[in-house]
Amino acid sequence: MEILKAKDSQLLEILYIIRECAQQLKDKGVKYWHNTHADYAQISKDIEQGYVFILTIKKGPVGTITVKPDPEVENTSHLDRLAIFPHFQRRGLAKIMIDFAEKHSLENGYSSLRGTIPVDDKSLCKLLEEKGFVNKGIIHHVPNELVKIVFEKKLV
Repeated sequence: MEILKAKDSQLLEILYIIRECAQQLKDKGVKYWHNTHADYAQISKDIEQGYVFILTIKKGPVGTITVKPDPEVENTSHLDRLAIFPHFQRRGLAKIMIDFAEKHSLENGYSSLRGTIPVDDKSLCKLLEEKGFVNKGIIHHVPNELVKIVFEKKLV
């Protein structure tokens, strides 16, 4: 198992993983998942800037995560697009990806790590709380459309 910076050539694989996870969330009733979350242009830009990572098992991509500077909070990195292909879930891989995001953030001088998740994704809320993240409350990006919870963990 490896976690490496994503390459431009892996964009379609990343989009596929995110799409499959998005569909799974919708099927589970997570109604606030938003298709534009997996925006092709933004993910491509994030790959170019070195913010997107891919988890591989035996050279096959099974997960992805984006870790980049938080535009709203100084000295804070932002965890986004954590997605494990459904067949590989429930094996501790999301925890490994979160641990990676924490370590990567510390190594790059950040003092905290934040993430925003759909308000009704109970399993991810529970996982982040187990990993020591604090629920900072609900935010609304667009009224009545995308409701998320902000989680944050101090790293130092």
